[in-house]
Amino acid sequence: MRRFFVSLSLAGVLLALAPPASAMAASPARFLVVTVTTGFRHGSIDTAEPVLEELGRKTGLFHADFLRMPPNRPPQPRRPRRGKNVSDADWAKTEAAYKQAQQAFRQQDMPWQKELKQQFATAFSAESLAQFDGVMFISTTGELPIPDLGVFLDWLKAGHAFVGVHAATDTLKSSDAYVAMVGGNFAGHPWLASGEHGFVNHEPTHPVVAMYPERFRWKDEIYQYGPRYQPENVRVLLSIDMAASSPKMPWHVPVSWVRDYGRGRVFYTNLGHNDATWKDEAFRTHLTSGIAWSLGQRDGAATANPAVQAAEYLRSVLVVAAEAAKKDHDALRAQADAKIAADPSWAVGLRPQLLAIRSMQPDEANKACVALIAEIEKD
Repeated sequence: MRRFFVSLSLAGVLLALAPPASAMAASPARFLVVTVTTGFRHGSIDTAEPVLEELGRKTGLFHADFLRMPPNRPPQPRRPRRGKNVSDADWAKTEAAYKQAQQAFRQQDMPWQKELKQQFATAFSAESLAQFDGVMFISTTGELPIPDLGVFLDWLKAGHAFVGVHAATDTLKSSDAYVAMVGGNFAGHPWLASGEHGFVNHEPTHPVVAMYPERFRWKDEIYQYGPRYQPENVRVLLSIDMAASSPKMPWHVPVSWVRDYGRGRVFYTNLGHNDATWKDEAFRTHLTSGIAWSLGQRDGAATANPAVQAAEYLRSVLVVAAEAAKKDHDALRAQADAKIAADPSWAVGLRPQLLAIRSMQPDEANKACVALIAEIEKD
C-alpha cells in the first residue's frame, strides 16, 4: 500500500480557508485566554500569546483578554540528585537542606498564590464570564484555582466556546467533569518534540482541518490519553498515523477533535508544543478555523465518530501486530480496511480486545496480536 505525505510549509497553506466574511464584518468575539500553569510550563507560551493577539487583530475574529501568571513569584528550589559517590550521611544532609528550602519557599510563595487565586476568582466569576463569548486554555497545566468549576462548565454548556491547545488536557486532571468536557487526560508523550511524526486527516473537508492534506508529516510533541478518554464524546479530525511515526504503539492517538457541549462547542488541538508550530501558517489557520467553529461561525459536524476512531485504533495495532507475527503489514491493513468498508461496526466491536492490549505484558500482547491477525484473516 503506497502512502503519500506532505511536509507542511507556507506553500501548504494554499488549501487553507480564510475567516468568513461574516466574522470580519461582525464585532470581534471576546475570549478569556488563560496561560497560567501550576505544573510544567511550556516555553512556547511566550510565543503563543503575541501570536494570538496578532491573529485576533488581523482576522477580526476575536479579541483576547489574557489571564497570565502574576509577576515576581519566588524561585522554587530544585530537587537535588544524588551523585554516584555521595555518602549516606552527605545525602541525608542534602535532603534535609532541600526540605528546609521547600518550607521556606512555601512561606514565601503564599502571597503569590493568594494573588493567583484572587485573579481567578475575579476572572471566573459569573459577572466576569458574562462578558465573554468563550475561554481558551493555552498549554495550561496543573490544578488551576477556578473558584467554582461547576459554574464555569455550566456557563460553557449554556452556549459558549472552549478552545484547548496542547496541555489543556494536562490541566485539572483531578476533575472528571473537566476531563469529560475537554475530551481526554494527558498520559505521556512518547512522540517527542524533536521528532517528525506522521498524521492522518480523517475529514479533509471539515473547516477545522481543511488546511491539512489527507496525510502529512509534522514535528511537534504529541500526547497520548488516559482511560477517561471516551470515543463516544468527540469527533476526531486528526490522528497519528502509527505506520509513519516512531515509536510505534498499538493504540489510537487522536490529535485534534471537536464536540458539542450542551449548547456550547469545544475545539481541542494537541499541536502547539513547539515554537515553530505557532509560527506555521497552516497551524495558525487550523487554530483560527477552530476558534471560528467554536463560535458557531463555521459549519462543521461535531457528532462523535467512534467507528472512525475504532478503525484507526485497529490500524495502529496492526502496525505492531504485523511486526510481531512477521506478517506483511500492507496486506493485513488491506484486509482490515475491506472488512471495515463492508461493516463499519466490525472495528467498533473489536475495541475492547484492542484496549486490552495496551495494558498487557509483551509476551501476552504478542499472543493477543496473533489472535487479532487470525480474526482479520478469517473469511
